[in-house]
Amino acid sequence: MTISSMTVAAACLTTANMAGQDGGKSVCFAAVDASGALIYLYRMDGAPERLINIAIGKAYTAARMGASTEAFRQRLWNEQLSLADFLDEKFTSLPGGLPLFEKEQLVGAIGVSGRALEEDVVLCRQFAERIQVSL
Repeated sequence: MTISSMTVAAACLTTANMAGQDGGKSVCFAAVDASGALIYLYRMDGAPERLINIAIGKAYTAARMGASTEAFRQRLWNEQLSLADFLDEKFTSLPGGLPLFEKEQLVGAIGVSGRALEEDVVLCRQFAERIQVSL
């Protein structure tokens, strides 16, 4: 089971529209399936190109770890680990990535990048809430 790209697209556009009206910086939104493969990417007008890989990396990490990138970052800290310990060059510990579950089964993950990390987390949660309504 995976998330529908149409569901993600609708949730993303709603979230991006709201983000575009709050006066903050433009961001990138990414969604991956449960394996971490990209299924959707949206780059707001004016968002730097470098944000694309960061948003994808956040979503990928959340999917592969089955946890938020915030939780993954805390795990690295608590266990004195580094990203290199996981032998996956696509991993990031930057907050702003969330896994998506349907009936306790991982169905995908999302990532948001472009603002202060705390703001990325807020936007990512809003994005996730809009997707979860449709699952």
